[in-house]
Amino acid sequence: MLITGGWGALGRSLAIQLRSIGHHVVQAGRSSVEGCDAMSVDVRNYADLSGALRSLRPEVIIHLSAVFSDDFALALATNVIGAKNLLAALEENDLNARVLLAGSAAEYGIVYPEENPVSVEQVLRPVSIYGLTKSWQTQWGVLCSHRGQDVVIARIFNLNGPGMSERLFVGRINKQLEQLTAGSCDKIETGPLASVRDYISLEEAGEQLMAIINAGKSGSIYNVASGKPISMRELLQGMLRERGLAMDIVVEGVRPYGRSGFDIPVIYADVERTIALMRAK
Repeated sequence: MLITGGWGALGRSLAIQLRSIGHHVVQAGRSSVEGCDAMSVDVRNYADLSGALRSLRPEVIIHLSAVFSDDFALALATNVIGAKNLLAALEENDLNARVLLAGSAAEYGIVYPEENPVSVEQVLRPVSIYGLTKSWQTQWGVLCSHRGQDVVIARIFNLNGPGMSERLFVGRINKQLEQLTAGSCDKIETGPLASVRDYISLEEAGEQLMAIINAGKSGSIYNVASGKPISMRELLQGMLRERGLAMDIVVEGVRPYGRSGFDIPVIYADVERTIALMRAK
């Protein structure tokens, strides 16, 4: 198995889970990492990627490579062209790997409260460059499945666990908690905490992804989520409680952190399609 974006939080966690049940896993990323089960590859570079696939000849590819950038050219090159390069290189090299493309809940964008829980048939109204380019990746994957390639799409909701990017809520809070422990700050600063989201642990997400890899239908989209709504305030309270801390150290801002435009008040997933795969195994 090959995991692109293999050195992010989800890639690392998933690699551990897969190896624990006997799979040979190679983690790939732009960063150079030493080891027999690691490789440096940039999905934006077609020749580089094609050569790596010819050498490795993976049976399964979990494509996690992505950027959260608001830079349209960078997001397009990584989130869309990267996936296009991957699927084109497999076809050119006559490799019949099963490909799981990691999508995102950001593809849904604007979701009205009454539209929850969100199914994969929901109309997409992305409000970020990340969500927009991820939706294009999904469409490309579905197109390639219709052309005969074995592609499944996992639309991943919010992840909770160690090593998360500081661009994400959990990563920012974990960083501030580290600073608090080190004595370099005495408050936790956040944006508004009223929004309701769907969080899933890295380990539970890994279990759902494995079910999609093993039993998902090519061309189909599956939500990866808990299916349970939780407010950002409740989530933060839980993170603090684990460390014996209370909410009195929190300074809640009035503007969403690092975001502009429409803030979706409530979004959580319908995971019945994914759970059905897990029940069937």
